[in-house]
Amino acid sequence: MARSKMKLEYIRNNASRRSTLRKRSRGILKKVEEISVLCGTDACGIIYSPDDAPQVWPQPLDARRILTEFNNLPELERTRKMTNHLAYMQERLNNLTEKVVKSENANNQVEVRAMLYEGYSGSDFAELSAHEVWAVGNALDELMSKVFEKMRVMSMNLSAQAQTGGGVAVGPGAAPAIPEVGPSTPAVMGDFVAVGPGAAPAIPEVGPSTPAMMSDLGSSSDGGDSDEDD
Repeated sequence: MARSKMKLEYIRNNASRRSTLRKRSRGILKKVEEISVLCGTDACGIIYSPDDAPQVWPQPLDARRILTEFNNLPELERTRKMTNHLAYMQERLNNLTEKVVKSENANNQVEVRAMLYEGYSGSDFAELSAHEVWAVGNALDELMSKVFEKMRVMSMNLSAQAQTGGGVAVGPGAAPAIPEVGPSTPAVMGDFVAVGPGAAPAIPEVGPSTPAMMSDLGSSSDGGDSDEDD
């Protein structure tokens, strides 16, 4: 059966408090010994209680030597990684506050996405508050900024490929190549071809549906009438 988590607060029952002190003290001093043996470093632990004799690890002489070496260090070295209960609790509070802020931001993003999907589905946002409308507008602005930036990068890539004469990759995800129009570029619009100053004359293809343009010749009916007059 799993042991229930003990609430971190002062134990008011004297017998229970003393029992907890003895058990926890043995555990803490055992951890100090493990750190010293496993890591090969000097460590000592002193636990003092008004009701019991002080508990020390290792022997008092070794502990006194370690404390003397520690006190001889410069103050900056001694206090660089030192902490107390107040500083520890403040650090935990800051970490928890940061996690709460991150969770709130993530939840807000999910809610804004849900409202955007409702708008795509045809909602008129009639039930949204002013704050929610502003949030949806900011999300749309950010989305449009990303789209325009992507289009700008794609346009720059196409221009660079056109200047270097390289081929344009064509595929399901490739953007259509848009050629640049200049004075010498024939612009085709419907059935008309606009020819610039340096462009070659355009010769239209003749087919069954192409109208015959005979500006200098008479019609066949006129020719028939002249033969009959002769």
